[in-house]
Amino acid sequence: MGIHGLMKLLSEEAPGSIKEQEMDNFTGRKVAIDASMAMYQFLIAVRSGGTSSNPQASSMLTNEAGDVTSHIQGMFNRTIKMMTAGIKPVYVFDGKPPDLKSGELAKRLAKRAKAETDLAAAKEAGDMDD
Repeated sequence: MGIHGLMKLLSEEAPGSIKEQEMDNFTGRKVAIDASMAMYQFLIAVRSGGTSSNPQASSMLTNEAGDVTSHIQGMFNRTIKMMTAGIKPVYVFDGKPPDLKSGELAKRLAKRAKAETDLAAAKEAGDMDD
């Protein structure tokens, strides 16, 4: 996702191009947010079991049936936080990936298929550590 190594390159070659900002600096402005990346962040947070400061985060972002709702709840909470700060979030949903990305997408698909095969084999062998 994104451009591999971009942050490292920018921090080494153009350190002045990266600045952390307080949320208050964006009050009264519209801010574009990559919707797919935002949802992915929340889904990963649940899969990893939350954070060390909040280990219950994984159970908080599921419904009573156990279905993952982290992407919905997380986006909702983030949107409320931004709007409360006077920021107008604009979620951008990108379309079909460009043809140039097809090789990378094929690699990811192959990697995922291998991981699923390895997981099934580990379950069958009773080896849950690998």
